[in-house]
Amino acid sequence: MEDDPFLIVKHQVEDAVDNASVLFDSWKRIQQTVSSPKNQELLWTADELTSCLEAIEQDLDDLDEAFAVSQANPGKFNLKVSELNSRRSFLTESRNKIQNIRNTMANPPAKKGKGSDIGEGSSSYRSNREQDNDRYIEDEHQQQTIMMQEQDTHLDSMSGTLVNLKEIAGTMNQEFDDQAMILDDLGDQVDRSQGRLQRAMGRVKEILRKEEGKCYIE
Repeated sequence: MEDDPFLIVKHQVEDAVDNASVLFDSWKRIQQTVSSPKNQELLWTADELTSCLEAIEQDLDDLDEAFAVSQANPGKFNLKVSELNSRRSFLTESRNKIQNIRNTMANPPAKKGKGSDIGEGSSSYRSNREQDNDRYIEDEHQQQTIMMQEQDTHLDSMSGTLVNLKEIAGTMNQEFDDQAMILDDLGDQVDRSQGRLQRAMGRVKEILRKEEGKCYIE
């Protein structure tokens, strides 16, 4: 089941839904306390939540396609009927959660009347909201840290490869230099050999001329 396309995306969707739930809780608390729907903190939280929901819906679309593949050929992924039903339920429940959040954002609940509950809970609300924000920031920081660590690992690997390539290039350059020296020596030897051969041929020609001269005299 390690190659099952459904499992590749499912865990990402679960984490994203958890983050969306945290943002949604923050949005509800802010919406109940601010006086204006144009409050900057409320708008920012709504934008972040909307972006998160859109990303989850895209992942759910991918999961729908993956589920269709696994449903068409369950034997390939060793899937039983119970597992297929579980996956179908996961998709349905996830979409219902997203839709419920969207419905609530489109029709925000009425604000609670001023009273002892709000007065007594204002400090508690701020504390909870700060905790939610801190948790969200911490999660983002952890993800950034993981990405940076992975980048460092890739850079270290590339650095090692570059060092190896540099050593190989240095070895090749040395071999080229050695070959060039050998070729130079060989060229010198050929030149010397040609010089000796030419001198020898000259002596042979001189001897032949002298022998021919003797033959004419006789």
